[in-house]
Amino acid sequence: PNDALVSTPANAGKKTIGSHWPYATTVFDYIRRSMPYDRPGSLSDNDVYALTSYLLYRNQLIARDVTLDADSLHRIEMPARALFVPDDRKGGMPIK
Repeated sequence: PNDALVSTPANAGKKTIGSHWPYATTVFDYIRRSMPYDRPGSLSDNDVYALTSYLLYRNQLIARDVTLDADSLHRIEMPARALFVPDDRKGGMPIK
């Protein structure tokens, strides 16, 4: 992996973007759907990439000079990724 896209945050153990979100794409999606507060969903994709990049940088998850786009966003390895496991249960009633 690209070393600029992978890091261990200095504030590990605290409730931060790095310790909560398993994927950087989830951060992007949350920002895209919920910001700004008074007009959710009104930001352009470029604005959402810029805001996501800023937040990941401020949380020491990417280098300052990383430019995010659809390809690079998928390659970021979030520290919390290992804490999440896929739900591979079979059978039973589906959760709706």
